[in-house]
Amino acid sequence: MKIVLTSCGIINEDVREKFFALFDKAPEELRILYITTAVDGESGDKSWVDDEFATILDLGIRKENIVEYKIGEPDVNLEDFDAIYMMGGNSFYLAKKMYEYDFGTPLKKALEAGVVYIGSSAGAIVAGVTLAPAVVYGDEPVDNKDYPCLNLVDAAIFPHANKRAKEYADWLKDWSGEAILLENGDGVVIER
Repeated sequence: MKIVLTSCGIINEDVREKFFALFDKAPEELRILYITTAVDGESGDKSWVDDEFATILDLGIRKENIVEYKIGEPDVNLEDFDAIYMMGGNSFYLAKKMYEYDFGTPLKKALEAGVVYIGSSAGAIVAGVTLAPAVVYGDEPVDNKDYPCLNLVDAAIFPHANKRAKEYADWLKDWSGEAILLENGDGVVIER
Protein backbone atom coordinates (compact mmCIF):
# COMPACT_ATOMS: atom_id res chain seq x y z
CA MET A 1 0.00 0.00 0.00
CA LYS A 2 1.06 3.55 -0.75
CA ILE A 3 -0.17 6.14 1.74
CA VAL A 4 0.37 9.89 1.96
CA LEU A 5 -0.66 11.65 5.18
CA THR A 6 -0.77 15.43 5.53
CA SER A 7 -2.32 18.19 7.61
CA CYS A 8 -3.50 20.39 4.75
CA GLY A 9 -2.49 18.96 1.40
CA ILE A 10 0.74 18.02 -0.35
CA ILE A 11 2.56 21.34 -0.10
CA ASN A 12 5.94 20.32 1.32
CA GLU A 13 8.52 20.02 -1.49
CA ASP A 14 10.05 16.83 -0.09
CA VAL A 15 6.61 15.19 0.21
CA ARG A 16 5.72 16.36 -3.31
CA GLU A 17 8.79 14.60 -4.72
CA LYS A 18 8.00 11.38 -2.84
CA PHE A 19 4.37 11.63 -3.94
CA PHE A 20 5.28 11.91 -7.63
CA ALA A 21 7.67 8.95 -7.27
CA LEU A 22 4.67 6.75 -6.39
CA PHE A 23 3.36 6.94 -9.97
CA ASP A 24 4.63 5.89 -13.36
CA LYS A 25 2.84 8.72 -15.16
CA ALA A 26 2.98 12.50 -15.31
CA PRO A 27 0.91 14.58 -12.84
CA GLU A 28 -1.38 15.88 -15.60
CA GLU A 29 -2.35 12.27 -16.41
CA LEU A 30 -3.31 11.30 -12.84
CA ARG A 31 -6.98 10.68 -12.05
CA ILE A 32 -7.98 11.61 -8.51
CA LEU A 33 -11.12 10.66 -6.59
CA TYR A 34 -11.57 13.63 -4.25
CA ILE A 35 -13.68 12.59 -1.26
CA THR A 36 -15.19 15.62 0.46
CA THR A 37 -17.50 13.79 2.89
CA ALA A 38 -15.79 15.07 6.06
CA VAL A 39 -16.58 18.68 5.12
CA ASP A 40 -20.30 17.96 5.45
CA GLY A 41 -19.83 17.29 9.16
CA GLU A 42 -17.95 20.53 9.69
CA SER A 43 -19.52 23.69 11.05
CA GLY A 44 -18.24 27.24 10.87
CA ASP A 45 -15.86 28.81 8.39
CA LYS A 46 -15.09 26.57 5.42
CA SER A 47 -12.87 28.95 3.46
CA TRP A 48 -10.04 26.42 3.81
CA VAL A 49 -11.89 24.01 1.48
CA ASP A 50 -10.98 25.99 -1.65
CA ASP A 51 -7.41 26.38 -0.42
CA GLU A 52 -7.05 22.63 0.00
CA PHE A 53 -8.46 21.93 -3.46
CA ALA A 54 -5.92 24.39 -4.86
CA THR A 55 -3.10 22.27 -3.40
CA ILE A 56 -4.14 19.44 -5.73
CA LEU A 57 -4.16 21.71 -8.76
CA ASP A 58 -0.76 23.06 -7.67
CA LEU A 59 0.61 19.53 -8.12
CA GLY A 60 -0.10 19.84 -11.84
CA ILE A 61 -3.16 17.59 -11.76
CA ARG A 62 -5.75 18.70 -14.28
CA LYS A 63 -9.10 19.83 -12.88
CA GLU A 64 -10.99 17.60 -15.32
CA ASN A 65 -9.13 14.57 -13.90
CA ILE A 66 -10.45 15.21 -10.39
CA VAL A 67 -13.81 13.64 -9.53
CA GLU A 68 -15.52 14.88 -6.36
CA TYR A 69 -17.28 12.16 -4.42
CA LYS A 70 -19.30 11.87 -1.21
CA ILE A 71 -19.41 8.53 0.56
CA GLY A 72 -22.93 7.17 0.14
CA GLU A 73 -23.42 8.49 -3.39
CA PRO A 74 -23.81 5.90 -6.14
CA ASP A 75 -20.82 3.62 -6.18
CA VAL A 76 -17.76 4.44 -8.18
CA ASN A 77 -15.07 1.97 -9.05
CA LEU A 78 -12.22 3.11 -6.82
CA GLU A 79 -9.75 1.18 -8.96
CA ASP A 80 -10.47 3.51 -11.90
CA PHE A 81 -8.39 6.18 -10.15
CA ASP A 82 -4.69 6.61 -9.54
CA ALA A 83 -5.26 8.13 -6.10
CA ILE A 84 -8.02 8.63 -3.57
CA TYR A 85 -7.76 11.94 -1.75
CA MET A 86 -9.67 11.91 1.55
CA MET A 87 -9.83 15.54 2.59
CA GLY A 88 -10.30 17.22 5.95
CA GLY A 89 -13.34 18.16 7.97
CA ASN A 90 -15.01 16.35 10.84
CA SER A 91 -13.26 13.04 11.51
CA PHE A 92 -16.23 11.59 13.42
CA TYR A 93 -18.64 12.34 10.57
CA LEU A 94 -16.21 10.81 8.07
CA ALA A 95 -15.71 7.65 10.15
CA LYS A 96 -19.48 7.30 10.60
CA LYS A 97 -20.13 7.54 6.85
CA MET A 98 -17.33 5.05 6.08
CA TYR A 99 -18.86 2.64 8.60
CA GLU A 100 -22.46 3.10 7.40
CA TYR A 101 -21.52 2.36 3.80
CA ASP A 102 -18.75 -0.17 4.51
CA PHE A 103 -16.45 2.07 2.52
CA GLY A 104 -13.31 0.58 4.06
CA THR A 105 -13.77 -2.70 2.20
CA PRO A 106 -13.63 -1.37 -1.39
CA LEU A 107 -11.08 1.24 -0.35
CA LYS A 108 -8.64 -1.34 0.99
CA LYS A 109 -9.17 -3.48 -2.10
CA ALA A 110 -8.30 -0.50 -4.32
CA LEU A 111 -5.19 0.28 -2.27
CA GLU A 112 -4.05 -3.33 -2.53
CA ALA A 113 -4.49 -3.00 -6.31
CA GLY A 114 -2.08 -0.03 -6.34
CA VAL A 115 -4.29 3.03 -5.87
CA VAL A 116 -2.57 5.64 -3.66
CA TYR A 117 -4.33 6.89 -0.51
CA ILE A 118 -3.93 10.57 0.35
CA GLY A 119 -5.32 11.55 3.73
CA SER A 120 -5.42 15.20 4.72
CA SER A 121 -6.36 16.20 8.29
CA ALA A 122 -9.52 14.13 8.99
CA GLY A 123 -8.51 11.88 6.08
CA ALA A 124 -5.19 11.32 7.84
CA ILE A 125 -6.76 10.66 11.24
CA VAL A 126 -9.10 7.95 9.92
CA ALA A 127 -6.16 6.22 8.21
CA GLY A 128 -4.77 5.46 11.66
CA VAL A 129 -5.94 3.31 14.57
CA THR A 130 -8.00 5.74 16.65
CA LEU A 131 -10.23 8.80 16.42
CA ALA A 132 -8.72 10.12 19.66
CA PRO A 133 -6.63 12.75 17.83
CA ALA A 134 -9.91 14.24 16.57
CA VAL A 135 -11.17 14.51 20.15
CA VAL A 136 -7.96 16.22 21.21
CA TYR A 137 -8.07 18.53 18.19
CA GLY A 138 -11.64 19.54 19.00
CA ASP A 139 -13.78 17.91 16.31
CA GLU A 140 -17.43 17.75 17.28
CA PRO A 141 -18.60 14.16 17.85
CA VAL A 142 -21.50 13.15 15.61
CA ASP A 143 -23.12 10.81 18.10
CA ASN A 144 -22.07 8.65 21.01
CA LYS A 145 -20.75 5.74 18.95
CA ASP A 146 -17.09 4.92 18.55
CA TYR A 147 -16.60 4.28 14.85
CA PRO A 148 -13.57 2.33 13.66
CA CYS A 149 -10.69 3.82 11.73
CA LEU A 150 -9.22 2.26 8.60
CA ASN A 151 -6.04 0.97 10.29
CA LEU A 152 -4.00 1.62 7.14
CA VAL A 153 -1.20 2.80 9.41
CA ASP A 154 -0.46 1.26 12.82
CA ALA A 155 -0.37 4.62 14.60
CA ALA A 156 -2.50 7.44 15.92
CA ILE A 157 -2.29 10.30 13.40
CA PHE A 158 -2.18 13.86 14.75
CA PRO A 159 -2.58 16.53 12.05
CA HIS A 160 -2.05 20.23 12.81
CA ALA A 161 0.35 19.24 15.59
CA ASN A 162 1.74 22.77 15.74
CA LYS A 163 -1.74 24.14 16.57
CA ARG A 164 -2.45 21.71 19.41
CA ALA A 165 1.03 20.83 20.64
CA LYS A 166 0.20 20.95 24.36
CA GLU A 167 -3.08 19.06 24.01
CA TYR A 168 -1.46 16.35 21.89
CA ALA A 169 1.51 16.07 24.26
CA ASP A 170 -0.85 15.63 27.23
CA TRP A 171 -2.79 12.88 25.45
CA LEU A 172 0.35 11.11 24.30
CA LYS A 173 1.55 10.69 27.90
CA ASP A 174 -0.99 7.89 28.31
CA TRP A 175 -0.67 6.44 24.79
CA SER A 176 1.45 3.32 24.48
CA GLY A 177 1.18 2.92 20.72
CA GLU A 178 2.89 4.63 17.80
CA ALA A 179 2.00 8.20 16.89
CA ILE A 180 2.62 10.37 13.84
CA LEU A 181 2.52 14.12 14.45
CA LEU A 182 2.09 16.28 11.36
CA GLU A 183 2.54 20.02 11.53
CA ASN A 184 0.77 22.19 8.96
CA GLY A 185 2.74 21.87 5.75
CA ASP A 186 4.15 18.52 6.83
CA GLY A 187 3.45 15.16 5.34
CA VAL A 188 4.68 11.62 5.33
CA VAL A 189 4.74 9.00 2.59
CA ILE A 190 4.41 5.39 3.74
CA GLU A 191 4.82 2.32 1.56
CA ARG A 192 3.94 -1.03 3.06
